[in-house]
Amino acid sequence: MGDISEPQDTPVLRAKLEEKKLYSFDDVIRERAEDLEQVPLIAYPKTTDGVDDYEFFTGKELNRLVDGAAKALIGMGVQPVYQDTVAAIYGPSTLSYILTIFALGRLGYTTFILSPRLPVSACVSLLSNAKATLLFHAPQYLSLATKTSREFPLTLFPILTRSQYDTPSSIQTPEFRRDNIDGEAEKKKILILMHSSGSTGTPKPIDYRNARLFATFRTAQKLTAFQSVPLFHAHGFISFIQAIFVRKCIFMFNGLMPQTNETVTKAIKGAVLDGQAAEVIWTVPYVLKLLCEGGKDGEGVKVLKRCKLVSCSGSRTPDELGDLLVSEGIKFGTVFGATEVAMILTSLNRPPGDNAWNYLRPPPHIAPFILMRPLPSQPPSLPAHEVVHECVVLDGHVGKMKSNSNDPPNSYHTSDLFIPHPTISNAWKPIGRLDDRITLLNGEKVLPLAIEGRITQHPFVREAVVFGVDRSVPGLLLFRGANARGLSDEEFLDRVWLVIEDANSKAEGFSQISREMIVVLGEEVECPVTDKSSIKRAAVYRDFASVIEEVYVRLECSQEGSLVLGVEEMEDWIMKIFEDMGIVLESKEMDFFSGGVDSLKAIQMRSVIIKSLDLGGNAAKCPSMVVYDSKNVSGLAKALISLRTGSEVEEKDAIKEMEELIQRFSVFEKRGVTFEKEGGSCVVLLTGATGSLGSHILNQLISNPAVSKIICPIRTTSSETYLSRLSTSLSARGFPHLSTSPKILPVPNDITNLPSSLTLQITHIIHCAWPVNFALPLSIFAPHLSTLHSLINLSLTTSSKLLFCSSVGVAISTPSGSIPEHPIPSLHHASATGYARSKLIGERILEVAAREYGADAHILRIGQIVPSMREGEGSMLWNESEMIPLMVRSALVTGVLPDLAGERCSWVDLGTLGRAVVEIAGLDGEGEERLVYNLVSPRSLGWKEDFLKGLKEAGLGFEVVGREEWLKRLKESEADVERNPSRKLLGFWEVQGSGEKRDVVFETRETEKRSKALREMGQLIEGDYVANLLKAWREVW
Repeated sequence: MGDISEPQDTPVLRAKLEEKKLYSFDDVIRERAEDLEQVPLIAYPKTTDGVDDYEFFTGKELNRLVDGAAKALIGMGVQPVYQDTVAAIYGPSTLSYILTIFALGRLGYTTFILSPRLPVSACVSLLSNAKATLLFHAPQYLSLATKTSREFPLTLFPILTRSQYDTPSSIQTPEFRRDNIDGEAEKKKILILMHSSGSTGTPKPIDYRNARLFATFRTAQKLTAFQSVPLFHAHGFISFIQAIFVRKCIFMFNGLMPQTNETVTKAIKGAVLDGQAAEVIWTVPYVLKLLCEGGKDGEGVKVLKRCKLVSCSGSRTPDELGDLLVSEGIKFGTVFGATEVAMILTSLNRPPGDNAWNYLRPPPHIAPFILMRPLPSQPPSLPAHEVVHECVVLDGHVGKMKSNSNDPPNSYHTSDLFIPHPTISNAWKPIGRLDDRITLLNGEKVLPLAIEGRITQHPFVREAVVFGVDRSVPGLLLFRGANARGLSDEEFLDRVWLVIEDANSKAEGFSQISREMIVVLGEEVECPVTDKSSIKRAAVYRDFASVIEEVYVRLECSQEGSLVLGVEEMEDWIMKIFEDMGIVLESKEMDFFSGGVDSLKAIQMRSVIIKSLDLGGNAAKCPSMVVYDSKNVSGLAKALISLRTGSEVEEKDAIKEMEELIQRFSVFEKRGVTFEKEGGSCVVLLTGATGSLGSHILNQLISNPAVSKIICPIRTTSSETYLSRLSTSLSARGFPHLSTSPKILPVPNDITNLPSSLTLQITHIIHCAWPVNFALPLSIFAPHLSTLHSLINLSLTTSSKLLFCSSVGVAISTPSGSIPEHPIPSLHHASATGYARSKLIGERILEVAAREYGADAHILRIGQIVPSMREGEGSMLWNESEMIPLMVRSALVTGVLPDLAGERCSWVDLGTLGRAVVEIAGLDGEGEERLVYNLVSPRSLGWKEDFLKGLKEAGLGFEVVGREEWLKRLKESEADVERNPSRKLLGFWEVQGSGEKRDVVFETRETEKRSKALREMGQLIEGDYVANLLKAWREVW
């Protein structure tokens, strides 16, 4: 796109526009037709398969063709409009495509420019929201246009052809003009709509008014240009109209031809006007990579050397690629921006001798509106030039079209990450996005872009995508290039292995990719990418989920070793392996963590264990954190022998670990002196406000007049910060209005660093935040128990009331059928998951705090949570990845659902639960209190006679069969878990079905006395509740 250096004198430009009565881009086209000196403005290949046979069009010729196109549209029945009317266009960037857009603008339409990579579902979503009425399409996209119009009513038209608008008859009639146009209103009119890439979700529309497009003219580069970027990319469209405004010819790549090294090189070579080669190249990193395939001596690099300037945008340019260009003396720089905020950073205007092309700087007129905010929770010892910042665009920047945060007010958080230059002031290197980061199971964060960028430099590699979210180690998908056809996967991997090793050498240990974690995909396999050729990471993970899963299954079930050792031999072997890893343990009883065994070493050790030891065929059952779970060498030796022999040592060890954690976190500070809080109002510290339960509690607290302030600790590992993240989460939960409440105070998640001036105001603490992951071992929950310990200390030192949200899982294995509203007598009564055990540990810690330290602490033992029964109170979507929703979904592929033999369901809805928690908190200071509350529905419903009946009445077709028959049919159904996600829990349901079935009933009599909401809760089957659940599921199935 055009240069974004210090703009021309804005008042002068504005005066020029007003003097010439330029209110819309159509006025600019007409002005170019009146220029005394007619110069070529557009160069486009003449033939459909040509790339360098350019035909030139002056301003007069362009205006003639636009007029002809407008008249052709009227002849087709597309009449001029004077009210906001949207017409969409879907096709490649050809001359006819350009003229159709300009002609629609002349007729008064807003044109929604759609990427031809969009699927039908995205088109329907965008066009229905925009209330489009017409859709113009290229011939090859008739099928997509037809399917789109079936989903959303549209009148379909083919994109104009040249024979329709370049005719002698068009110039024999007066030039078309709309009558009685208000110029000022025309300035504010939306000329085009574009959309975000959809790389992180559903594409969102972005509007471009005439006034905004005029603002871009201030930064236009007055150079002849070659552009490979299509017009459905904001970069491409704006660069194109800038060239027309400044009367500089722009050479367009043929939108009907593939972009290869040969075609693009030939197109640039042919981009010559009056003996002068194109002065600037506007492109994207993918095309630069193609041009550099021949190295520094290749034809692609040679043609770039002829230009004054080479630039690209749209995605991050790999360091190696830019370094190659700069080393060859090419003036290369990049620009950075977003559709929502326009261009804001550049390295095009570096002074001579400054080769830091990959460090971008805000121009002086934009710098006041750019805030580089350090991400929280980075090590204090980190050098300044390694501190990661997020780019935030502040209110006042003329190019900012939308806001997504009030922190600061009316700002736009880009989610793009940068690090500063060690010595150049206000120069920033892009390193990725918050949503690019891959968080491994151990919490380490892999930044994939540098790894992927280095690997895709190899000519055989089309795309490289790192994966590994919530996994123990990262892996890599390699998409072959067409020139690697004929090589076996092993041969291909051998050829590219050197660049993978080079990428690994520059990455942190936990980010490095091992050979067994690489999947080679054929040249015919499509990789989801945006129009800017950036990876659609979420789409890749979704489309290749089964492939990725196979990698980890293979890793888990890899061939076991043959080494069989006794206890003492095993202990000696473990000590030696750790020593080989650089970890010297003082004794066999030394805690692994204290001995320096980090999570990466623990994962590596597990890999060595599986490859070396005979585990009796049970490698897949070896827990991912078996090292941490076992505490020390002695424990690990016993656990491994137990795994091989099938002996039952694990349960005893688990109970012992629970006891140790209880003891570790049950020592507190003494309770502070009780004092009246200032003002007498309630100040509540609420953790987990971004979660489903937390959002409902927040909803109740905001509406409670006794509450003056709600302190919400927010985790900073998500793609947004504090208030913006809270706002996004609340919107997703069905509460878009809550984040604007003045009662809310979002703070960093580390509560130990809260200022005393704030903590001394706290009257109540409600602790909801807890990871709900039944696959995690107990050891992973230690940090969360530590947070609970800190909250109890906070409640003691500030005389605050603490409510801990526990789970019915703490008692699911109790031998009796009834669970009273009292502490759980045995640690054996918890479900055998790390989650349930951690909750029971939490309960025990609270018991000690209340009994021995006088803490005003209360346990809320919560059952299965379902969406609210009240209409409009949050989302009706019951998380489709949970057990019950997956079970219901299985009916779509099996045609059956199981009869669970008289099972009763004490599910409690979120609306009732949110009110009950606030009632139990006793914000009014009234009512009798107790230590334990059981929060389940007092009126259970029958699985078969109530819930399954409701699903049938709501229109879900299925037959009720016995549990074993249902499992049999599920096992025989579609194996692909993407198409049949219910199979993910097949193993769990098979194990769950073994053994005697026994219902556990949680007593609620005392809890009902305290909570009116629970007392008056109706049955979930009342009204359309089950039908609404099914409706919400069907929208995401």
